[in-house]
Amino acid sequence: MAHDDSSPVEVEAFVEQMGEHFAQIGSTRIAGRLVGWLLVCDPPHQSAEDLARATGASKGSVSNMVKLCAAAGLIQRIGIPGERRAYYQIRPEAWSELFVAQMAKTAQLRLIAEEGLKALDDAPVERRARLKGMRDLYAFYEGEVPAMLERWRARQEE
Repeated sequence: MAHDDSSPVEVEAFVEQMGEHFAQIGSTRIAGRLVGWLLVCDPPHQSAEDLARATGASKGSVSNMVKLCAAAGLIQRIGIPGERRAYYQIRPEAWSELFVAQMAKTAQLRLIAEEGLKALDDAPVERRARLKGMRDLYAFYEGEVPAMLERWRARQEE
């Protein structure tokens, strides 16, 4: 991965770690590298060429990955007055929106678990225990997260 003189080896390692994390969660390494770079780059907006140079990815790969990351709500395309090219940056609300979307998936899993428990209504407690544990954890999580998000939003307004 290429880096300019102002990008220390530690930044490069961080970008690579983001790439690896994204690959582990089912996305692509390049998408993770792009997001990682956009989290730490200066200036905070980068052109496709800047992203290709910083991540070592081809321009075609960068083009595909910025579309993927934009569709996921992580980055946004912006224009700079007087510039013809497009630039990309992390969406300021990306992380809280991603968290809320993950909460919706958690709620869905809790509902599925509840349906499973109905299907096992007459089953022995031991057979229901694993599914009940899953449902109970997700129900607890759902109950706790709204208050946590409110505290987070209040903290951001300080």
